[in-house]
Amino acid sequence: MSAPVMAVMGPAVTFTEFKVPTNASPGGICAGPDGRIWFLHQDTGPSANQAIGTDGTFSPVYKVSVTNIGPIGITPGPDGNVWYTKQQGIGRMTPSGQDTEFGAPGGAETAGIVKGPDGNLWFAERDVDRIGKITPSGQASDFPLPMTGGTGKTPAGITLGPDGNLWFTETTANNIGRITPAGVVTEFAIPTHASFPSAITLGPDGNLWFVEHDAHNIGRITPTGTITEFGIPSGGRPYAIASGPDGNLWFTEPGFYNAIGRCTPTGGIAEYPIPTPNTNAAGITAGPDKNLWFAEQDADSIARISNLTGGGNVNSVTPDKIGTTLTTSGACTKDTDCIASGKACGGDVCSYKTTPHTCVLSTVGDPGWCTTTADCWCAFQGATCDTTTNHCSIVTR
Repeated sequence: MSAPVMAVMGPAVTFTEFKVPTNASPGGICAGPDGRIWFLHQDTGPSANQAIGTDGTFSPVYKVSVTNIGPIGITPGPDGNVWYTKQQGIGRMTPSGQDTEFGAPGGAETAGIVKGPDGNLWFAERDVDRIGKITPSGQASDFPLPMTGGTGKTPAGITLGPDGNLWFTETTANNIGRITPAGVVTEFAIPTHASFPSAITLGPDGNLWFVEHDAHNIGRITPTGTITEFGIPSGGRPYAIASGPDGNLWFTEPGFYNAIGRCTPTGGIAEYPIPTPNTNAAGITAGPDKNLWFAEQDADSIARISNLTGGGNVNSVTPDKIGTTLTTSGACTKDTDCIASGKACGGDVCSYKTTPHTCVLSTVGDPGWCTTTADCWCAFQGATCDTTTNHCSIVTR
């Protein structure tokens, strides 16, 4: 733990979970311009987007043409459609599910996406260290990040700031970046080394808030570049973050922690155990109904958090009460059955070297086991499952 911790007790909230009718492994999520909650299927059979109404009614499955990995990020567009990033491209989907896709500049691998101040969509290109933009009609261009020291920066999350600029995370460079609509980039170093910042959002206080997955922190950066870090009481590893309608920040804690966190603008953090165990909570967003919605990737569900200011039936708990366990003492059938050991995108893998199969640290050199891409810890970074060898293409060691 690298930052001061201020544990607080939050109000009692209500969790309601809606089972997706088909296999989905939902990941990214956003409030669409049509009043529904849209989410991405990380299960690639088929690659698809889908929506859920605030009453819990699911839309049909809207297929997209992604092949090896599911769509990555999703956001409401300025044109009444939802836009998403995909393998080497960007997609646009109408509320009725009609899909149009465009190639990313240079075939780059895309990541986070957001509506910009100029009426375009802005996105991160994680493999080529560039920030891209695309017009609603599909013309794409991009801007390079400053290169220093010959190392990559791997931009991931991106959001619109209160200053009319785009703000983004640099996961491997450990920076927060700012880019103007004209393409001028400024970078701010995160105080904690190797924090692995990923998701970022505009907070209710006019600052930018981001998650530091490997440092167990929530970070705040002012529009002038001052960074403050707040430690998560349980030591949880945050994944996604959203500004809540109650004036606080809400974030997901997947893997072992299986929790939702709430951070006040002054850094007080409360944590709530998700009622269903082993959900692998992924994306989170504020809905038009003044509730929070998040994706439960391993539970194939979309969940709603209501009663944000109190009156619910789930209390926040002390840090020692956060965490879930495997159903059978380390037994597993795939990599994502194993809890995260502290690596950037999951460090435990399911070993098939012994029977029964058990979870082991990836640092021991065991390649683990998968049958589909959804079984891979690092699917959100572009990992795929080789069904011949049954190994994921990326394992962070």
